[in-house]
Amino acid sequence: MLDIPIKTFALPALTPLIPALALLIKVTSRIIFYTLLITASHASQAETEAEYQQRLQALGETIKTLQNELRSTKNTKNQLQNSLQESEERRAELTKKVNKIKEALAREKKHLNQLQSQRNELEKNKQEQKNVLDETIRQAYQLGQQSQLKLLLNQDNPQRIDRLMRYHEYIVDAHQTQITEYTHTLTELAAVTTRINASSDELILQRKALEKQQRALNQSKKQRLAAIKNISQSLRKKDQQLSSLNADQQRLQKLLEEATNTLSNLKLPDNAEPFKTLRGKLPMPTKGKVLLSYGKPLFDGKLSRNGILIGNRMGADVVSVHYGRVIFSDYLRGHGLLLIIDHGDGYMSLYGHNETLLKEVGDWASAGEKIATVGNSGGQTQVGLYFEIRSQGKPENPQPWLQRS
Repeated sequence: MLDIPIKTFALPALTPLIPALALLIKVTSRIIFYTLLITASHASQAETEAEYQQRLQALGETIKTLQNELRSTKNTKNQLQNSLQESEERRAELTKKVNKIKEALAREKKHLNQLQSQRNELEKNKQEQKNVLDETIRQAYQLGQQSQLKLLLNQDNPQRIDRLMRYHEYIVDAHQTQITEYTHTLTELAAVTTRINASSDELILQRKALEKQQRALNQSKKQRLAAIKNISQSLRKKDQQLSSLNADQQRLQKLLEEATNTLSNLKLPDNAEPFKTLRGKLPMPTKGKVLLSYGKPLFDGKLSRNGILIGNRMGADVVSVHYGRVIFSDYLRGHGLLLIIDHGDGYMSLYGHNETLLKEVGDWASAGEKIATVGNSGGQTQVGLYFEIRSQGKPENPQPWLQRS
């Protein structure tokens, strides 16, 4: 019996609210849907990042095993190459330290110049202020003497004299305060300048010490290169040289195959432009002429060059050709200090024979960002950057990918 009046009353009352309630339910549902979608997206990204880190770690272990196998080889030439590697790695580390000290020294000198400019400006202001104060004090003293005479002889108004004297005393005090402030500032600047000079002297000493060690390492490197050259001269047969070069290429190929297999199906962020769309648009990895071209036959066509050599001065910038993640940043025999960047979809770029490496494994690199410096590591006599592009581990001619200068 109670259901009838309740329904009769509730239905007319709720009827106007039905469209609003429907809209509210629809909006709420969409909010919940998009919230779940965003949460899932973030979770997916987190899982991808975690997975990438795990695979990078696995790749690192494989690389470590490869490096240990190379170092454990006992023959004379490999021992000399191990020594060369240690020398070049130490040289690279010292070069980075020297560069950091030079940068710090430049910053300190710039700071010192700024402080000296401020001090000169304050001294100028102080002198100008002193001249004004000298004149003000002179006038105040004359007024004071005249006021005393007027008080004694002319019986002038004492209140007026007192007001004038207090006014001039106020001016003198105000300027004296400014002088005190300037003097205090100059004292602080002198102390800061002293500290900066001491810091700069220390930096110069450190830089000289590092440069001295670097010269010693360079000399040591020359000795080792000479030893390797002597051994190479003793291996006069082409098949022996071919075997050495072939081993270098196989090591790199093995590394890239491991990287391709380990990092497969992993994509870069969605906003990154696909590498495959950038043929003819990539920047030069370093400024210079191509000294050795891709595909150049070696040893009567038994081997061919998988990349290009770009000539430049020692220490010149090496930049990433596209956005990507560093998957290798270490020494690899035959290629020296080598850096490899994964650009997604199976594309990689390789930068070899560097003087220093400025990125670590796992770091992101943007297009045009400095990642290394040009050198001749790996036992090379010619300074330049060795550059490759790989697709699914296979070499491609880099030149059609690069912008024409």
